[in-house]
Amino acid sequence: MDTSNNNALVSVIVPCYNYAHFLGEALDSVLTQTYPYWECIIINDGSPDNTEEIALEYCKKDSRFKYIHKENGGHSSARNLGIKNCNGIYILPLDPDDKIADYFLEKSTEVLNSDSNIKIICLETQLFGDSNQVIKMPKYNLRSFLIVNYLVNTCMFRKSDFELTNGYDETMLGFEDWNLWISILKKGGIPIELPYIGYYYRKKEKSIFNQFLKDKNRIFKDQLKLYNNHIDIYQKYFDSPIGLIQENEKMKRVIQNYQQSRTYKAGIFFRKFKRGFKKKND
Repeated sequence: MDTSNNNALVSVIVPCYNYAHFLGEALDSVLTQTYPYWECIIINDGSPDNTEEIALEYCKKDSRFKYIHKENGGHSSARNLGIKNCNGIYILPLDPDDKIADYFLEKSTEVLNSDSNIKIICLETQLFGDSNQVIKMPKYNLRSFLIVNYLVNTCMFRKSDFELTNGYDETMLGFEDWNLWISILKKGGIPIELPYIGYYYRKKEKSIFNQFLKDKNRIFKDQLKLYNNHIDIYQKYFDSPIGLIQENEKMKRVIQNYQQSRTYKAGIFFRKFKRGFKKKND
């Protein structure tokens, strides 16, 4: 194990636009981390609400919080600015309406310190709000990942790998995370999911991403941009864009059928039972 990075600084990047009412929960989850070597950069993306007031409160609480204000330019531009101004060896993007478990940074840095072939780290996802479903990442291979994005946006990665890409694509509205992950992974290495629930994703009916998913024209534009951004790797695995679309539809049907299967439903039931039993005996 490479012990030189045991105290590696992690930069948590939190862009915020009109989510001041959730922001405190996200920042509290950073504040309670068992891993002490972090900075948290809050980027106010020209938000008209009281984002600045809440951000500055946390800066007073702990000097590891830092605040940047910018004109509104979108989620990706805020993340790019935060990463440009951060000092961390490792990066963790966190949306202002989500949360992380207190061991997220500790467990993730341990793995990134020990294996340079691992490029991206995520933890199991627990939905909250309108759903309490647990989501796990399927077994990774690059070809399947080019068809369907199964990595969440809150994953940890090395800043050095990010600097070899073009960053978050600021022209995309919904696939900017997927675009970045492909940029990192097509150069080699793998993502892994650690077997702990560590990322809490707020499920709500009204969100920017849900609006994006309802706009088929916008989805098509982002898919086309994704393909053109990575045409080198897509052409390696697929004969044509039509073949890619056919594979995508086939993959969606496989996933939908699996989620309706008894095996999947039994697994969800067993996981809930196991968590309830553990809480009862703690």
